[in-house]
Amino acid sequence: MAAGSKSTALKARTRRGKGKKGDGAPGHMTDEEQIATVCGYLCDGLTAVEIQKKMEAEHSVFITREKPYECLRKAISRGWIRFVPPEEHSLQRLLKSAYPALQDAVVVNTARAEDVAHRGAKALLDLLRQHYPDEVVHIGFSGGTALRMLARRFAQLLRDAAQHLPSEIVFHALVAGFDVRDPGTDPNAFFTHFLNEPVMPRTRFVALHTPAMVKASFEVELREMPGIKEAYDSAFEIDIVVTSTSLWSDKHSMLRQYMNLADESVDELEQAGCVGDILWQPIGADGPFQLNSEIRAMTIMELDRLSDFVRRKKHVLLVAGPCHQCHEPKTKVVRAILDQQQRLITHLVTDSRCVREMLSARAAGPAAGRAVGSVPS
Repeated sequence: MAAGSKSTALKARTRRGKGKKGDGAPGHMTDEEQIATVCGYLCDGLTAVEIQKKMEAEHSVFITREKPYECLRKAISRGWIRFVPPEEHSLQRLLKSAYPALQDAVVVNTARAEDVAHRGAKALLDLLRQHYPDEVVHIGFSGGTALRMLARRFAQLLRDAAQHLPSEIVFHALVAGFDVRDPGTDPNAFFTHFLNEPVMPRTRFVALHTPAMVKASFEVELREMPGIKEAYDSAFEIDIVVTSTSLWSDKHSMLRQYMNLADESVDELEQAGCVGDILWQPIGADGPFQLNSEIRAMTIMELDRLSDFVRRKKHVLLVAGPCHQCHEPKTKVVRAILDQQQRLITHLVTDSRCVREMLSARAAGPAAGRAVGSVPS
């Protein structure tokens, strides 16, 4: 065949592949149909060349070798495809054996904060279905980037879920946001994900409109102010606390950044053995502690009340993925939380590196646990 004939045939096949939108005849696919078909073949394990041949042979649609990857990008951007990393079941078993007081623990095989946050949303949904079907449930959210990702994914899961859900969910903000440059990390901002969604259970909200930190002398007065007092008075209704944590040694720790911004000395925290924070409050290897500082976190749930909360058969879900900026696992602080004699959490979702380091340090003894750094091979 002459070169001109080949060019004509190629153009004809390309025209045949494009078709008209809405035409259901062989050789005619809408953009959405083509994306779905090609991505289905990608999920079947076919190569780009095999998909190209299959589309022409079985659907009379000619595509280029690059088209499957373009379809994949479009599907991801539209939310049609989402990668779900596997759970590390062997580490899960070891973790539950080491900490039998945990009602459930999920270890995600990843080094990405997003993966742990999304799996945390699934853990929260499972918790609702198991303990609160057809009930009114009150959920308290801490703040931060990880919880923002969790809340967004949780709203998506609620839209897709149909059975065994609470009749109504009341969301409470447990803390105020720290970062004035990123107001989306304020739990009050999470509520927008649950507005105007008729498919989901009924929702109500209890916001917390306070500064993240205040001078200790103002704390009591602020708690009694109208619009704030109601948030504190409703704390007894909370059934589930959802929180993350940060590592004190991580320069991206919001508590550390705020202490520096407020010109507060961090020496006292380091001398007291602070390893991280939970609900914007410091915790060390020996447990939570109060600072002799002029500032206090405005939080609905004090750490010294968290163990009593757990004793009353309520639930605390800790979602502790790696730092979303430097990707450092939060090994030290997660171990400090789990090692407390008075239980602070009931459910844990974390990453595989964190658990691997933690179990290795725990097996080596208490001294090694305070010097966790490298990931064992």
